[in-house]
Amino acid sequence: MSSRLILRMVGEKLLDRTTYVLAFIVGTIINLYGQFLLPWFRGSFDPATDFLIEFEIRPDITVVSVFLGFAFPFCVGVYSAVATRYKSRATETASSLPERCPDPMFRADRDGRIVEAGTSTWQFLNQYGIDDVRTLLGRELWTRMMSGDAMDDRPTVYFEPNQAAYVVAHVTSGGDGVNVYMSRLPRALEAQSQGHGPVSTGR
Repeated sequence: MSSRLILRMVGEKLLDRTTYVLAFIVGTIINLYGQFLLPWFRGSFDPATDFLIEFEIRPDITVVSVFLGFAFPFCVGVYSAVATRYKSRATETASSLPERCPDPMFRADRDGRIVEAGTSTWQFLNQYGIDDVRTLLGRELWTRMMSGDAMDDRPTVYFEPNQAAYVVAHVTSGGDGVNVYMSRLPRALEAQSQGHGPVSTGR
């Protein structure tokens, strides 16, 4: 899995035009310095002529040296870009999870007002006209969450407007609110959850 991911990242980097532009610019600077400026610093009065003479005497070595001047920044650029993306992939996946998750995941302040949510969660909340977490979870469950009392198990809520049951987990964040994570139960378990635990019926 990792090897295929790395190969895909390399392929995407090779298709990026800036990879070649940057390698050309840096490679040109390297070659100008190594082939012309450095010999001039060392006392050569005509580095360009010296370069042409070197090319006539040892063309293979000269071509390889020029090629390496461009190849080095190209390889370093590809490697650094792929390595950075690969190392940050877990963070990217985690940060995009709330946007992709179909179940409600949101943050509410202590007054019950929903202040942060992913795109799919906002769509869900707007669909049912929800702006207060107590409408979704019920007042009793929200009061227990905010009281800080330990819960032996994760409560289940049944949201009547969409006929769905959810297991609810929460994490308090300092003293200014709580993060709420709702996971919809499979249909086979929804009937069992009705009548058990906090129930929300919507507006």
